[in-house]
Amino acid sequence: MEVETTPRSFSRFGSIGMPAGLGFLGGIELSSSEGNFGGFSGLDVSPDGKSFLSVSDRGYWMRGDFVYRDGLLSGVANVQMAPIRNTSGKVDERKSRSDAEAVAAWSAEGIGGKVIVGFERRERVEQFNLGKRGLAAPAERVRLPKAASDGESNGEIEALGRFGEGPLKGWLIAISERNETSDGKLRGWLWRQGKTHEFHITRHEDFRITGLAILPGGEEIITVERSFTPPVRVGMAMRRFKVADLRKQDTGAGELVFSGGITAWKIDNMEGIAVHKDERGTVVTVISDDNFNRSIQDTVMFRFRLDEKAE
Repeated sequence: MEVETTPRSFSRFGSIGMPAGLGFLGGIELSSSEGNFGGFSGLDVSPDGKSFLSVSDRGYWMRGDFVYRDGLLSGVANVQMAPIRNTSGKVDERKSRSDAEAVAAWSAEGIGGKVIVGFERRERVEQFNLGKRGLAAPAERVRLPKAASDGESNGEIEALGRFGEGPLKGWLIAISERNETSDGKLRGWLWRQGKTHEFHITRHEDFRITGLAILPGGEEIITVERSFTPPVRVGMAMRRFKVADLRKQDTGAGELVFSGGITAWKIDNMEGIAVHKDERGTVVTVISDDNFNRSIQDTVMFRFRLDEKAE
């Protein structure tokens, strides 16, 4: 399928004002005449940084390759889209069943092997063997902690990952959007083989977590978060949390990497985040969900260098 891309800067003021700890590595705006293009809520990137996999809240896969120019993200190529299939191998277009919000690789094999997808409205986690069946792979159910279903409707699993290394190797992690404690903290879970640990994250201002990625080494995660009440307020934040703190019930507020709004930054409704490692360190990629509201919203990707001093 054809996807057009145009360059998109991150700051409205050029390179002035970029936050410490982040280096801008390019941005693009994506568009297509394909009717189901948009709504991308989850993102993962191959270990070599050459390709990507995304899921939409209409229940579609999107995968493709990145195009670089002078070391900066400048476009995408070889893009494919296909509907996500259920456990029977069929397409279920009901919104309650197709609202995919997160995607993550199952192992070090990356997005070319098995992946997991988190669904929000009919909250569940499912695994897909893309290496064997491609984008036509049927779903296989993955156990989800029971408490993950205790939040309000359309506010459940929003961020998902699986640790491939580090002290939590083999454990899954999920964070809700609106499943809160009595004092307003966001609930998250670590689980593996019948064991579950619930943790609570202090919110940053009015932001809600919309995606997570596990940093190389498996000692930390990084989140992307959004504040979204257009046109009054559109914001993006990123925070880092140590595994040692995730193991506590009260995880705290983590380390703020970035926080800003559309008055200074050319962001949109940012929902997906992925990381990979190159010869210079850790690279972070984020994607926005345009809510299929193309008259006032865009599908954008931004790429950053996570400064080694911050690591």
